[in-house]
Amino acid sequence: MRSFVFSAVIAVALAACGEPAQKAEAAPAAQASAGAWAVDKGASKLLFTGAQTGNKFEGAFRSFAADIVFDPDNISAASIDVTVDTGSAATGDRQRDAALPGADWFKTKEFPTAKFSSRDIIATGENAYEARGTLTIRDITRDLTLPFTLRIDGERAHAEGAVTLVRTDYGVGQGEFSTGEWVGLEVGVSFVIEATKVR
Repeated sequence: MRSFVFSAVIAVALAACGEPAQKAEAAPAAQASAGAWAVDKGASKLLFTGAQTGNKFEGAFRSFAADIVFDPDNISAASIDVTVDTGSAATGDRQRDAALPGADWFKTKEFPTAKFSSRDIIATGENAYEARGTLTIRDITRDLTLPFTLRIDGERAHAEGAVTLVRTDYGVGQGEFSTGEWVGLEVGVSFVIEATKVR
């Protein structure tokens, strides 16, 4: 049976997942009170979908971390930095999951993480935004725009977003897997995030 690995992130999702920003000096503490968020990992999901020999499947990244600063009233100061443990990708298929860390796919011994870093975040509509930045997988960095919706209710936030990636843009799928013959080139990444404001 041919094996597959997810090519992103985001990643990404990639984009608002993880742990609260570390507070060290007085300045970071002030920044945190202005818009830092701690993600509720138990209620949040970073998911991916793909196709193998024409059959669709889905999976999830079980380990990720992020520094998130987001204040709708000061969006110019917003930032999202996400690190995803690529070795934590799981689809529920033993053979496929055993192949994910291998050299043809994530090559986790050499490249253990994927990273998304925003350059800026813009509003695109009511409760709608885009995080524009870069995604790095297997030491290949490309520009990525991640659309998402965000609703804030007091000290709780709910965000959802999705993006489609081409896995070979990041070198994911080597040799016989470098075409879409066995494994689809497009990978869908989506996330649902619940977070609490850091004070």
